Amino acid sequence: MHPLLADPWVAARIDAAVAPYRGLLPSEDLDFLRDELAERLATDEQAARVLRRAAPRYVEESGEAFIGAALEGDEPPEVRRASGIRARRTGSGADE
Repeated sequence: MHPLLADPWVAARIDAAVAPYRGLLPSEDLDFLRDELAERLATDEQAARVLRRAAPRYVEESGEAFIGAALEGDEPPEVRRASGIRARRTGSGADE
């Protein structure tokens, strides 16, 4: 198995690409096709660039932090954004 297939997002995209061939090819051929696609994504410059642009970004934290007793009262909780701007949280996610 190609190391790139360890990434669940990449593996899901490759599985979707080979899905039309299930039932038409033996499982060994499908595994070979998956490995070949992963190898191409890893070594071809244009394919690697497309993969990097399409992949979701990893975000360690959202940039918002609740201030004070966020879940008390009827007022939406105050949030401090990473930029230092303070705002009132509104919308459906405010009370969760």
